[in-house]
Amino acid sequence: MTAQASIPGERDHPSLALVNSRHNSRTGTVDHLESPEALGEWLAWRSIGAAGTTPGDADLDAAHSLRAAVRELLVAAIEGRRPERSALDTVNAASAAAPAADQLRWDASGPRRTRATGGATEVQRALAALAEDAIALVAERREDLIACEAPGCVRLLLKDHPRRHWCSTRCGDRVRAARHYRRSRESAR
Repeated sequence: MTAQASIPGERDHPSLALVNSRHNSRTGTVDHLESPEALGEWLAWRSIGAAGTTPGDADLDAAHSLRAAVRELLVAAIEGRRPERSALDTVNAASAAAPAADQLRWDASGPRRTRATGGATEVQRALAALAEDAIALVAERREDLIACEAPGCVRLLLKDHPRRHWCSTRCGDRVRAARHYRRSRESAR
């Protein structure tokens, strides 16, 4: 898996990383979830799925559907509007696909709390965790969500500083360079 730039908020909110797993680059659209194998690597890299899990085509379709639905939720939150009903349904269905319950385990080291999900596959549990994270992100951090303001960038991020407008220094540098070029062309007239 090729490393992606660290976008503010992705480390703490994997649902944000899911949305940003499809983005634009200088050479065109990049999709880090282009195949079932890439999905498995992405989930493992994000420490969401169990290592060694090989998702299938249906899992990839479910991940793509969830990614589109989470994007719609986050963009609606940024724009201050109501998301499409289908996006809500998709996120809620993914969250409900792997219901979890706290379980108490007691071993030689003492009591510990674990989360158990019955009957769900590893990928379904991973997608449920992503859906739950998206729900928390929209419900609890909505005011911090922004879209990168660089032209052509489709990434979303959490604003970690009042003056942050871009997802990366690369996007910020592109905007500043374009502004400088425009000013220099205008002054040359």
